[in-house]
Amino acid sequence: MISKEAFTQHLENHLSGKIQLLQHELDQLRTDIASDSKSTAGDKHETSRAMAQLEMEKLGGQLSDYQQQLQWIKQLQRQNSHPETITVGSLIQLSNGWYFLGPGIGRINYLEHFVFCISAHSPIGQQLLHKKIGQEIILPNLHLKIVSIT
Repeated sequence: MISKEAFTQHLENHLSGKIQLLQHELDQLRTDIASDSKSTAGDKHETSRAMAQLEMEKLGGQLSDYQQQLQWIKQLQRQNSHPETITVGSLIQLSNGWYFLGPGIGRINYLEHFVFCISAHSPIGQQLLHKKIGQEIILPNLHLKIVSIT
């Protein structure tokens, strides 16, 4: 059995690590742009600056997404859960593995398990919402039984 509190703390640490990495990459790009002097004349210089600016915008978007997911996880940790029914923030054990209904960030390694972090808007997330232990969900070529909810 996986502890929901321990897993959400692990997920918070995972997202914080991603945020720190992106912030470091953004800082490095800013430094590179600032140190790139105007002494390099011509189109090559301008192209280099434009590409760096595009990369900064891309990283900034990713950073914003991770920060929103982190805030969401922190809010979910404060909410009281109803372990008899699946809601957003539930950690669910299905007959084929563990799932966390929250930000759709994919598979996370946790202890000796893989936990699939899925969105409530995903097809499997929509089927899981409001289900109880013992009920099943049906996916193409797959019937999954709900084993536990935390």
